[in-house]
Amino acid sequence: MSKKLIPRLIVALAFLAAAVFYLLSELVPEQFGAFNLAWAGVLFAGMSGIALLISAFGVKNSVTLKKLQIALSCALVLVAAVCLISALALPGNLILPIILVVIAFFLVVGTLVVGGRKWDEGDNHKAGYKNYYQRKVEEEEGKRIEKQNTEPHDDADLFDK
Repeated sequence: MSKKLIPRLIVALAFLAAAVFYLLSELVPEQFGAFNLAWAGVLFAGMSGIALLISAFGVKNSVTLKKLQIALSCALVLVAAVCLISALALPGNLILPIILVVIAFFLVVGTLVVGGRKWDEGDNHKAGYKNYYQRKVEEEEGKRIEKQNTEPHDDADLFDK
């Protein structure tokens, strides 16, 4: 089973649930009348953000991809928060503090998931790394030694001396 299956399944099921509840709110308004498009946005964007965050934990060795997934997850959770604010008709002065709390939370999660590694950390930071010129010198030295070992020796020259 693929590691990508669970987050994709969560997103698909969240979309299905949001669509079904929204349809039910239109068909049976007595029982599902409180469920509107804002609640559908909360359900879908929130679950998609959580699924993308789960997916970021499964990525191996790609710091850039992890950070991108965490940033997109943060954006989706922010969309869910704004939808929640509009669904509950909360006062507008709560929007900025909620957005800041969500961003701060995802900055902490991003630091924990990435482990403090930089996105551009390459081979040249590893011990024993040789640049192009050092590798070229070694390659030429190897060719020279191989040429000396494969050249035919004239045995007569050894006896003349």
